[in-house]
Amino acid sequence: MFAKRMESIGGSGVRKMFNLIASMENPINLSIGQAHYDAPPAVKQAAIEAIEAGHNRYTVTEGIPELREATLASLDQHFGYLPESILMTTGVSGGLLLAFLALVDVGDEVLVPDPYFVMYTNVAAIAGGQVRYYDLYPKQPGGNWRPDLAEIEASLTDKTKVILINSPGNPTGSVWSALDLDALVDLCKTRGIWILSDEIYSHFTYDQDYVSVIPAMRHYDRILSMGGFSKTYGIPGWRLGWTVGPEACLDAMQILQQYTYVCCPTPLQEGAVAAFDVDMGGRATEYRAKRDLVYERLKDHFDLCPSEGSFYAFPSIPKGWEEEEFVQACIQSRVLIVPGSAFSRRGTHFRLSFAADDDTLELGLNLLVEIAEQKA
Repeated sequence: MFAKRMESIGGSGVRKMFNLIASMENPINLSIGQAHYDAPPAVKQAAIEAIEAGHNRYTVTEGIPELREATLASLDQHFGYLPESILMTTGVSGGLLLAFLALVDVGDEVLVPDPYFVMYTNVAAIAGGQVRYYDLYPKQPGGNWRPDLAEIEASLTDKTKVILINSPGNPTGSVWSALDLDALVDLCKTRGIWILSDEIYSHFTYDQDYVSVIPAMRHYDRILSMGGFSKTYGIPGWRLGWTVGPEACLDAMQILQQYTYVCCPTPLQEGAVAAFDVDMGGRATEYRAKRDLVYERLKDHFDLCPSEGSFYAFPSIPKGWEEEEFVQACIQSRVLIVPGSAFSRRGTHFRLSFAADDDTLELGLNLLVEIAEQKA
């Protein structure tokens, strides 16, 4: 009845939480990956003014010039390199789909991290790619979620077309180091493999300056970097992202966008232009404090390391519990988290989003400790 590809595409465990939230009374929501704060007033006002001015028709497929130019200028300022080309996309999710459709043929292998954002494996399947994994799990308790470059190299085959990286990582909160990125670029350059870098959480790094793959574009031309406005500015519903990289690849993605998304929402593009004049540094500082609170409150009851970036922690299921049993106990206490098996081939951890107001976060953390202590 349905296309064969649907056999390998499952529903999102994260989106299931939206349905669960709607059915619960006063849930303590530590599950959803969106900032707890509203969009800056200046950004909202710019979009409102665009609507009222009648800017409600299509734009060019690649996005309005003002937004593309402002985004490129910002990237150049932050990372010291001006990418060759840019395409505005309907979030990073839209960029990923376009990139996979442009690059991946049926049977090509796509290497993704484990744990991974739920979209990666399914989008690869839509494009007909074969997913393989490189492991990020810590080698010892309390360790960081680090890529093993030797393991990545050993996983490569003649069919490997794309390696996908996500830094800061969802769900792990890990951040790739400059040394790891350089080593990966050198490895891919020798094999002609594409690097797709999901950098949507780049604003939220806590212990070091963020290192993007963008500067490596000056000496390797098979890199795509993707980011957007959703997480930083509290506008995930606006669906505004960008992809930068080599012009030929962006041209191919633009053709695909003409027949899929057409263009990003016009007035919201104009609203996003105003975002570059808003200082969001205070929010990153605020989320660093939330990160610290999560670690200090949970470290004696769960195996975890402090998140290096994003607004997630990925603690282990406490001793004595199975994943499903633990998740059900959390739901019974009105605490919503996402089971780790939604992001991984393993079911040993869970994702906690600390993108919540302080009272909700405190209450949720206290209840998680109480649940863990039931079998201590």
